Amino acid sequence: MIIWDLTSRARKASGKETLLSPTLFNIVADMLAIILNRAKQEGLIRAIIPRLIDDELSILQYADDTVIFLEHDIDLAKNMKLLLCVFEQLSGLKINYHKSDNFCFGQARECEEQYSQLFGCKLRQLPFKYLGIPMHVRILSNKDWKVIEDRIEKKLSSWKGKLLSTGGVLSC
Repeated sequence: MIIWDLTSRARKASGKETLLSPTLFNIVADMLAIILNRAKQEGLIRAIIPRLIDDELSILQYADDTVIFLEHDIDLAKNMKLLLCVFEQLSGLKINYHKSDNFCFGQARECEEQYSQLFGCKLRQLPFKYLGIPMHVRILSNKDWKVIEDRIEKKLSSWKGKLLSTGGVLSC
C-alpha cells in the first residue's frame, strides 16, 4: 500500500505554478483512477482483495490524498511507477514522493527496500493513522471507534449552537 500526496499545483504554459480549483483538481485526480482501472483490465497492474471486492481494491482517494494498493510483484510495481509518471505528464500535477509513504505487508516485506527505491518514498510500519483512523492488520476495536465517535460528537456539538436560531439557543 502506498499513500501518495498529490500537489494541487499545476504548471502554466509560462512555466509558473498555479493553484488548481478544487473541482478541477478532483476531475484530474479522478483521471488517475480511470488510468489505473484500465491498466488493471489490461493486466499491467494487479490490485488486492479480489475475492472480497468485485472490482478489487486498487485506489482510494480523499481530497489530495491517494492510497494505492498493489499486489506484491516488482515487475507490476514498475508498471505502476510508469503509469504514475504518465499521469504526471498528462495532468500537470506532481506526486510528492518525498511526502508519500510505502507500507509493505506479508511477503512484500522481503522486498520493501526495492519498493522504496522504485517509488522514492519512505518506508513505514503499522500501526499508523490515516485521516484520524487507526490502521492495523486487525479489525478496528470498539475502543478505536470510540475515539473517532468522540471527535465527531465534539465537532457536531460546536456546530449545533451555531446553526440554531436565537429562539432555539435560548430554549436549549
